[in-house]
Amino acid sequence: MPTSDQVTVLIMAPPLGSDLAFIEALDPRMKVVDGNAAYLAELEERGLPSRRKLAAGVIAPSPAVREKMLSDADIIVTSHPVLPDLSRRAPRVKWMHHVQAGVSNLWASDLWESDVMLTTGRGSVGTTSIAEYVMSGVLYFSRGFHESVVAKQQGQMDHTTRDRMATVKGATLGIIGLGGIGKEVARLGKALGMRVLATRRSLHEELRDTDNADVVMPAAGLLNMAQQSDFMVFCAQLTRETQGLIDRRLFEAMKPTAVFINVARGEVVNEDDLVAALRQGSIRGAVLDVYAGELEGQPPRSEFLEWPQVLLTPHISAQRGSGPDQAMRELMKENLRRYLAGDPLLNEVDRARGY
Repeated sequence: MPTSDQVTVLIMAPPLGSDLAFIEALDPRMKVVDGNAAYLAELEERGLPSRRKLAAGVIAPSPAVREKMLSDADIIVTSHPVLPDLSRRAPRVKWMHHVQAGVSNLWASDLWESDVMLTTGRGSVGTTSIAEYVMSGVLYFSRGFHESVVAKQQGQMDHTTRDRMATVKGATLGIIGLGGIGKEVARLGKALGMRVLATRRSLHEELRDTDNADVVMPAAGLLNMAQQSDFMVFCAQLTRETQGLIDRRLFEAMKPTAVFINVARGEVVNEDDLVAALRQGSIRGAVLDVYAGELEGQPPRSEFLEWPQVLLTPHISAQRGSGPDQAMRELMKENLRRYLAGDPLLNEVDRARGY
């Protein structure tokens, strides 16, 4: 319902940047509270992993001030990691927006079991950056860079690897999850002349020439797609359904020359099966921007660090340079406008579906 009352918006999302005037200017009914320092201080006190720390000289609000911020909030905008007890501490909150895309980031919070409306940055934040990362991984293996790095380290500057190089034009790209990110991956794949296949959970029958994919299959077509693909990229959400979905069956279906790419969450992969497939040569390699336990601060498996057929990066695929992500800001602003107008919000989480 539209509201004429003042709405207190608590910002606990450092990725939005330190200048919050862009929110304050949106509507005079909004009272914007900068809770970024409080949020970072609490993460540090709780020992929760975070890529950001309090800036030197910044004094964190006291625990009493933090509790007052939360108890007064009508809306909370937060980032990863989500504090586990927000619902209890913020009884007035009606809506919480998570600026990142991963709905699984909310599972550990008591908000998941509450009646608070949840929205995320799913499908609209970092899509082009992530798609560019995927295509970089495709080119890394197709042009033999992984072997060239090893050859350089061994002082073998000759042409022994050139016969194993291939062009991506005409190769088949399989996309698991044709959502916001998947569609952008498909677009760039087509621009490179690739044949693009994809799966989409909501489909019940095969579609052709949709969202830059030559063929879009229901989720049940996953192994069929794996058999045809030279590169398989996981772009779907981590849900209870997709947890551990990528396992021995998929790796056995893939070509021995194929590469697996993961830009979602490490927990969608059975890593024992992935390591076995790489060791046995069942697949050519893997590009991993994530790994199991990464968001909890756990180290990656030694194989991922040591093996040249694995390109491992520290969850950077969405990065687009310095400064706040404008798409992240614009989505949040649009949802705030919709909330005040009583309109349906974008990216509302369906808890039963898992995203």
